[in-house]
Amino acid sequence: MPRAYDATLRGGLGRAKDSLNLRSAYTDIGGMRPTTRHALTTAAVLLCAVAGTACRPDWAQYRIEAGQHVASVHAAANGDLPRSGFSTATGRFYTFVLDASAAYQLTNPTQPDDQFDWNKLPGLSDCGDIDLSRNGAMFAWRWRSALDPQRLEVTAYANANGVHQTPDEPLFTLTADELAAEPEITYLFGLDGDQYRFAATGTVGDRRIDATANLPRSCPGVAASTLKWASGLYFGGTSTAPQVVTGWIREP
Repeated sequence: MPRAYDATLRGGLGRAKDSLNLRSAYTDIGGMRPTTRHALTTAAVLLCAVAGTACRPDWAQYRIEAGQHVASVHAAANGDLPRSGFSTATGRFYTFVLDASAAYQLTNPTQPDDQFDWNKLPGLSDCGDIDLSRNGAMFAWRWRSALDPQRLEVTAYANANGVHQTPDEPLFTLTADELAAEPEITYLFGLDGDQYRFAATGTVGDRRIDATANLPRSCPGVAASTLKWASGLYFGGTSTAPQVVTGWIREP
């Protein structure tokens, strides 16, 4: 097993992310002075206070409108945005926050079992394909409203020539109260020969999350650096979002 992924499986996200050729630090807008960044951050905090919304000025925000699949993305106060569009990255490393808007009930699903569909966190296409629904890797989440207690499930997710793949069990779950507390979870996945390797770490209250998974890659002969598409937050499955769904991201 390559050293980078051995580090991942031991929870060594800090070392593994560098081996995946991901940028190792946040960058400023070219030439922006610290006083300017501070002013932008202060303005963002004031706007959040007036609007009465959750405020994370140092984070970019995804927002999926009711009735939509695809999220819009809004830059952090310093201009930072997550990776998007065409990319030659061999993996992704980011910290993500889902809030209470990720708890949903589909009252008019496109298909009867759509409540069980997995919604997608930011990912990458693969195998020379720009369509993640055919070939690609990402993390995924869904709200299990029929369970007692209700909970959010998060899993590793990959498509191999259109075949959906997930581990037998979710990587971790969050109760409604834990979701409302907006825990910051760090996600890492990378392309490694015939495997996708996933890791998620974070702290939820007194509980530590340190989960890993591997899923098969359908094109081991295709270089990991081949051009691909970097996606954002996505709802579905086949049904669209029944309400506004927001998420927050910091990606080096």
